[in-house]
Amino acid sequence: MDRLVLQELSERPRTTGEVAELSGITEGEVLLQLRELNDRVKTLLGYENDPITTTAGGTWKAEGVAGLLRLNANVELEVVPKFLDPSTSGWRTDFFLLAVLVRTGHLLVHDEISAGTQDRGDLATLIARSLLNLHSENERRPIRSYRRTTSSDFAIDGDVEWESLVLPDPDGFEVSRLELTRRNPYNATLAAAVATLIPEVSDVDTQAQLRLLGRQLAPQSNPPAVFPPLPVRHRGWQQAYDLARLVVEGLGLNLDGGAFTGPGFLLSTWSAWQSLCEEVVRRALPNHKVVGQMRWVLGHRGVQPVYATPDITPLRGTAASLLLDAKYKTRVGRVPSISSADVYESVAFLRASGAATMKLLYPALSAPDQLPLGEWKSFDEVKIDELSITGYEVQVQGLAQAGGFDRLVAGARAALQPSLEPAANATQTA
Repeated sequence: MDRLVLQELSERPRTTGEVAELSGITEGEVLLQLRELNDRVKTLLGYENDPITTTAGGTWKAEGVAGLLRLNANVELEVVPKFLDPSTSGWRTDFFLLAVLVRTGHLLVHDEISAGTQDRGDLATLIARSLLNLHSENERRPIRSYRRTTSSDFAIDGDVEWESLVLPDPDGFEVSRLELTRRNPYNATLAAAVATLIPEVSDVDTQAQLRLLGRQLAPQSNPPAVFPPLPVRHRGWQQAYDLARLVVEGLGLNLDGGAFTGPGFLLSTWSAWQSLCEEVVRRALPNHKVVGQMRWVLGHRGVQPVYATPDITPLRGTAASLLLDAKYKTRVGRVPSISSADVYESVAFLRASGAATMKLLYPALSAPDQLPLGEWKSFDEVKIDELSITGYEVQVQGLAQAGGFDRLVAGARAALQPSLEPAANATQTA
């Protein structure tokens, strides 16, 4: 299996011909396979446009997607987000942790997980502790489902095979029962994830807890080839089940060797960036109510309100002194700047909410030695009357290192606190 690396938003020349040569097929067949791949990705992520485009000269370009994609039996595409550097050894770990954070959400919910295990610098331990925590939250409501079992017994309790009444087996009559049991594909997935994590985890205490959980879940069959959806009555287990699926599919628990395992996975880059920004701001401002996608009335169309919905709104009471919006692309040019569309949109958000400050958050493209993890660097500011719109680069490279997420939160707190202090002082004076 050959693997070609695409950097998001960067062009890769002569890719069509290279894939054709590696696959032993024509360039026309390669383009058909690329079309099929684009169709699958669009269906999974709900996109309208192709995430991977190609030119007549064979140049390929990925936009809005990252991950490991299988094109055919011979070639995989490794698409690196634009804000991670494929030339560094740690980008895959950062990417996988980001994928877990935004696909399951639970690692950002519990403070004890992010603060208590990242200092070990062990990604597998972080995931294992998260799975253990999620299981403990729901273990009083175990996942049970009905299962038809067959056994031999001289005591008749269930449906009896009438032939065995005439010619019983040495062990008794053949009886089938419908049992409510923990032995089902959902617990099998959890058990398989536990078995996968045990040899990967370096922390002894976490290993012991995983072995105990494995004994509690046993016995189980092998995990299903196709994971069934979790029944609605067990929706409290959804996050644990999702994380177990990621582990069972083999999505890169051992990334130091430079290779992913499993069937590959996808990440919507702009959506992931938005989710990460919202949670970082929520952690950075514990004294505020941080609301995602809050609707503010901008105007009316007839009698119907027209809403403006910024990505992130920190509230003190019912008032918002500033707004934040997660952005992914700056205006193309030699000097990065806020695009005109983003300026117009920001003005609408500010007018609707009554706030005077908008901060636009873009993923930093600078190397960590130029902009350390967690720091915000202002690159453009637009003033319109009393309104202020500022664009920031936010460094996330190194997210998966020891204490990485805590450094993201600390950087956000340092950048946001000066903008909030005047409003807080004004409230106290009033």
